[in-house]
Amino acid sequence: MFRGKTALVTGGGSGIGRAAAQRLAQEGAEVAIADLDAERARETVALIEQAGGRAIAIAADVASEADNAAMFDAAQQAFGGIDHAFLNAGMLQRYMPFEEVSLKLFDRVLAVNLRGVFLGLQQARARLRPQGSCVVTASAAALLGFSEAAAYATSKHGALGLVRSAARAFAERGLRVNAICPGNVLTPMNGVAQDNSVQEELDDPGYRGGLSAQQVAEVALFLLSRRAAGINGHAQVVDAGFAAAFAPFDPTG
Repeated sequence: MFRGKTALVTGGGSGIGRAAAQRLAQEGAEVAIADLDAERARETVALIEQAGGRAIAIAADVASEADNAAMFDAAQQAFGGIDHAFLNAGMLQRYMPFEEVSLKLFDRVLAVNLRGVFLGLQQARARLRPQGSCVVTASAAALLGFSEAAAYATSKHGALGLVRSAARAFAERGLRVNAICPGNVLTPMNGVAQDNSVQEELDDPGYRGGLSAQQVAEVALFLLSRRAAGINGHAQVVDAGFAAAFAPFDPTG
C-alpha cells in the first residue's frame, strides 16, 4: 500500500506506534520513527532493518514546538519528502479521582496529548506532499468521560476536536486527516510487555477484549492509505465493542 512513500510515526518506540512503523515498512514505506525515548526508537529501526526495510530514529518531545519542526526536518532530509504522518505519541495519567488531579498533572497531559497534536498537525499540513494523509491517535476516552482519568479524557476529546477542525485546511492542500479511537490495547503503556511480532492474520479479540497493537495499527494504515481517499475529518473507534453498549449488568441487583 505504501511502496515509494515515506511516513513519520511519533511514539514509534513501542506499542501502537512500533506496530504501525513495522507494518508501514512491510508495505513499502520508508519510515521516520520519533520518540521521546531515543533508544526505543532505535530498537524499532533495528526491527524494520532486520526485515529488509529502511527507517531512521529521531529523539523528539511532541510537546515541544522546536522538536516537532526538527523531526519533520529530519524525515524530509532523510527521504526527500513526507507523504504520511501518524501522530501517535501520547501519555496516560495515573488513575485517580477527579478531585485529586493536580494542575501540574493536568497541564503535562494536555501538553503531550493536545498541544503535541496541534503542533504535529500544523507541521503535517505544511509539509506533507499532495495526496498525503495524517492520522491522530485519540482514544475511546475521546468519546466518553473517564472518571478515573479526567486529564487524559479531556486531552483526547480535544485531540478529536482538532482533527475535525483541521479537515478543511488539510483538504485545501490535497491532504486528509483522521483519528483512531482505541479501547483497551495490550501495550507497555498499559503495563503489558511489548510484542514485536507482525501477524499475517489477526485473532479476534472477542467482545470487549484486549486489542493487540497491530489490530489498532492496521486501522491507522487503512486511514493513511489511498483506500481511504473518501474519509476526512472523522474518527474510527477500534475497541472490540467496548463503547457499543452498556456493560453487562444484573437488573435484579
